[in-house]
Amino acid sequence: MNWFVFAFVSWIGFGIERSLLVYFDAGQGGVLPSVILPLIVFLALHAPKAQSLWAAIFLGVVADLLSPMVHVDGGASTVLGPHALGYLLVCQFIFAIRGMVIRRNPLTMVVLSFFGALIAQVVIVAIFTIRGFGHDPIVWNAAGELIRRTLSALYTGLGAIVLSFIFFALEPVFGFHSAVPTRFARHI
Repeated sequence: MNWFVFAFVSWIGFGIERSLLVYFDAGQGGVLPSVILPLIVFLALHAPKAQSLWAAIFLGVVADLLSPMVHVDGGASTVLGPHALGYLLVCQFIFAIRGMVIRRNPLTMVVLSFFGALIAQVVIVAIFTIRGFGHDPIVWNAAGELIRRTLSALYTGLGAIVLSFIFFALEPVFGFHSAVPTRFARHI
């Protein structure tokens, strides 16, 4: 995998998530699609396992750094780890089923982006909920966050329709050199 292309596409993806996707908010609750989760699904489908896992860790750490949590007293803090762990689990989920799916099908990207986003968001909600059992000053409503993040996962799956065509066009530039074994397809 070409790490420079990965870094550039990730930089553009985070820029789109931080600046343009606020205009796609579905209501007042903060239901937003993600560009990074379909990128993780794409990498987990096409790249070797070690490179996909390191890419997921990198993207998770950057997502954690860009997502400060609001305190009860009005301050904010950054918690390092929830997105990184969620993205790692998404990669493991994709690794478990990538031999049984059609990798270059946009519907595969849609379904796996939805389930991947759902897995990542459940992990994030679980980590912050467990963290809240102690004396944590972070404002957190587990039920509301789970509903909002589940709707965001659905929205991410729908947005993956457009992103799949972009990622498929960029596949030669990424420079994937490993053939992922599939159960139902021929190797060319």
